[in-house]
Amino acid sequence: MEPRHSDALHLLGLVAHQVGRSDLAVDLIGQAIAINPSHPVYHSSLGVALAGLDRPAEALAASDTAIGLKPDFAEAHSNRGNQLRDLGRFEEAVTAYETAVGFNPNYVDAHYNLGIALAGRGRADAAAAAFSAAIRCGASWASAYFHLANSLRQAGRLEEALQAYDAAIRLAPEGLEAHINRGVTLSDLGRKEEAVAAYDGALHLCPTSADAHTNRGAALHDLGRTEEALAAHDAAIALTPGMATAHYNRGNAFLASNRLEEALACYDRAIALEPGRAEAYSNKGAALTGLGRLQEAVAAYHDAIRVKPDHAEAHYNEAFAHLLDGRLEEGWPKYEWRFRGGDKTLRRRDVPQPQWNGEDLAGRTILLHAEQGLGDTIQFCRYAPLVAARGARVMLEAPKSVLRLLSGLKGVDQLVAAGETPPHFDLHCPLMSLPGVLGTRLETVPADVPYLEAESEVAQRWRARLGPEGFRIGVTWQGNPAASAEQGRSVPLADFEPLARIPGVRLISLQKVHGLDQLDNLPPGMTVETLGADFDAGPDAFVDTAGVMTGLDLIVSVDTAVGHLAGALARPTWLALQKVPHWVWGLEGETTPWYPRTRLFRQARRGDWKEVFGRMAEALPGLVAAR
Repeated sequence: MEPRHSDALHLLGLVAHQVGRSDLAVDLIGQAIAINPSHPVYHSSLGVALAGLDRPAEALAASDTAIGLKPDFAEAHSNRGNQLRDLGRFEEAVTAYETAVGFNPNYVDAHYNLGIALAGRGRADAAAAAFSAAIRCGASWASAYFHLANSLRQAGRLEEALQAYDAAIRLAPEGLEAHINRGVTLSDLGRKEEAVAAYDGALHLCPTSADAHTNRGAALHDLGRTEEALAAHDAAIALTPGMATAHYNRGNAFLASNRLEEALACYDRAIALEPGRAEAYSNKGAALTGLGRLQEAVAAYHDAIRVKPDHAEAHYNEAFAHLLDGRLEEGWPKYEWRFRGGDKTLRRRDVPQPQWNGEDLAGRTILLHAEQGLGDTIQFCRYAPLVAARGARVMLEAPKSVLRLLSGLKGVDQLVAAGETPPHFDLHCPLMSLPGVLGTRLETVPADVPYLEAESEVAQRWRARLGPEGFRIGVTWQGNPAASAEQGRSVPLADFEPLARIPGVRLISLQKVHGLDQLDNLPPGMTVETLGADFDAGPDAFVDTAGVMTGLDLIVSVDTAVGHLAGALARPTWLALQKVPHWVWGLEGETTPWYPRTRLFRQARRGDWKEVFGRMAEALPGLVAAR
């Protein structure tokens, strides 16, 4: 009769545990064990009850006893995994769950708990496999799909994650976190409008979800809907004032709209709430750089790197602070972080040949390759002759559209169109790594201009079309609005009007593609000549522009590729620069070592172009008179 009595005590203990009386369960199951100490199930159940009393060490000992009595007891191994996890012994917990599913491959709970343990250790792919196994074995509950989706997202398997979130939501439509994480996944996939809709669904379920509000704001920010984004972040902060993520995201929205002081305040608040967020320090540095507070910016980047030593964006952005401050030697090494994640639009050239780092080049062939915009290509192709002077055979790879423009560049033995397979070479180097390899300082910038030339026949043709009348000024006012670096650089064409008022001046548009609509809305009395539909209409970029420039008395440009081309051709050039410009131009002075015939006109106040063109209008009559 005793075994039956012990079974009854054990059963009563299980019931007590289920109704929240784990203390009574321990007592009852303990009595069962006293009657029948060799029953492994009793010891396993005692471990579960002890865990319910938050006594994990004793619970583990009970599970170990159960396993000692029955080594292939899958449930005891799984319970042991739970207890090890409670003790913070996560790797041992993983092993326990793996042992459990080894003895019982269809053990749903063990697969599921293995997934939880693996996810907690950052082993996303393995966790996803465990959750998938649980689902195959019959786990049809929403949390299994939810955790599967989270692991897939962590593993970068975004489309699969999206399907798993959809399954979780079908099973539990009220699952707030599934709706929010689905939005995060859609945003990571670049499907920002759908992400906003997902967050709207989350907010329909829970209008007071601060996470949903600020994530929605981040997606709206990516869509360029800044004011809506700010409203969403404000809603999150109103609900949860101490939410560091919302303050950080709000700062990002301000930063993208060039509201730098407001961005800085947001980042400071985010850092105060969460001092370990490296991204907040890095973006604080970007705001400080935009304000010209370069030493503070470097300190912020160093804080980001202290928190996260491999934070690529912080290293890369630190380069800009150093370069803008004229400390080129400190900037070039940091600039190499662009290929280590600092600029997510760039990828290191995937070739088996090593990158050149300054070693002997005599008798070797090197491939120099353009990597960024056309303005950068025009600026840094000047280094090709210096590389050739070290005894190398130089191949220059660049976008096909500028090969004709670059065809007269000294020191280049062969031009290669980007995307085509180059002939054999021994070493390679990105164009914009050359200044660092060659140790360029402000005093040693290679400025032997012109290093590009217009084609003689093209130049003659355009000079004839321009005619000799007046003081001829070529103008550009806008870059590509889709380019991230374009923020704040463009000028309304109407702001050139003070130049047009000066007697004898002819303004001639060198603008292509973007901003041409402004030609139809000029101030009364202002005239800007255009060069016709055939101007640079073919596949070769800037060939006509270079030819036209030879017939101009002055080029007035914002910071675009046209300004670099004018400098490379050694044409008289005035460059209109924002208060804190691209690093090439530094923070001070009217001259630049990169282009000796270029004069810099800087904003005195951020965003104020009228004052810049007022100063140009004061300086221009002297040039006109001297012609």
